[in-house]
Amino acid sequence: MNYFIVDDDSAVRGILKNLIESDNDCVVGEEADGSQVFVETLLQTDTDIMIIDLLMPEEDGIDTVRRINQGFNGKIVMISQVEMKEMIAEAYQNNVEAYITKPINRLEVLSVLEKVSKNLRLERSMDQIKHSLQLADEVGKDGSNGESVKVTTAVERAESVLSDLGIRYEKGAEDLFGILQAFESDQLSPYCSLKDLWEVSLQVNDYEISQKNIKATEQRVRRAVLQAFNHISSLGAMDITHPKFEYYAMRFFEMDGVQQRIRELDANEDREAKTHSPRLNIKRFIMAFHDECQQ
Repeated sequence: MNYFIVDDDSAVRGILKNLIESDNDCVVGEEADGSQVFVETLLQTDTDIMIIDLLMPEEDGIDTVRRINQGFNGKIVMISQVEMKEMIAEAYQNNVEAYITKPINRLEVLSVLEKVSKNLRLERSMDQIKHSLQLADEVGKDGSNGESVKVTTAVERAESVLSDLGIRYEKGAEDLFGILQAFESDQLSPYCSLKDLWEVSLQVNDYEISQKNIKATEQRVRRAVLQAFNHISSLGAMDITHPKFEYYAMRFFEMDGVQQRIRELDANEDREAKTHSPRLNIKRFIMAFHDECQQ
């Protein structure tokens, strides 16, 4: 990720730069005041995330954000010693993604920036899926004017399915979107291995293909699938006729595993009580997700 730092305190800029570059990201520009920040500069430097101070001598952070909002499509993180709820709320109303309080705390900064960069990658994955679907639509177009509706419906379907499964904002969702895009662009076939799925997810999301990253991808997806399994099972435990349970349980999971999980939930008043670790068919889940997004 490319970062642009705006803060009138050179020491703060230095601390942020060291933290960012220690995480293998890049600081592509710095300014001491918001009045010196322009959309053209952010675009020329390929800035992904701008970190900007709230209070500066000539132009404060919120005024700067308002000025560049129309042309800058990256993420904005605001930092400040001010913790007034009104000012923080105003920052969020002006498309600020996250708010960090001074003095700078290393763990807080790294945690916030990781979440913001993940969200940005997820949004870009969705944009790539839209583009892939549009290309596929153009190839198969028969001249009718209604084809674009299919593009929107397919993208919305992917988001809707993950929301129904309770994993729309899980870390593994980014990997699932990447895998979906690879299927759409014919980079994957239904007969591919799980390792192929993890590798193509890394490629689509611009990560290095290494054993460490492959393992991390697998773990993220497995955690997301387990969360979806628990979510759907909980719906069934509350109401066996719940429409989402009826629709997704048999399509995405082994029914005997779901039934066992429901029995465990029924036997425990505490829904967080320890239960067995289910055997999950990850490939089945992914193929079911792909099929659902084609409808």
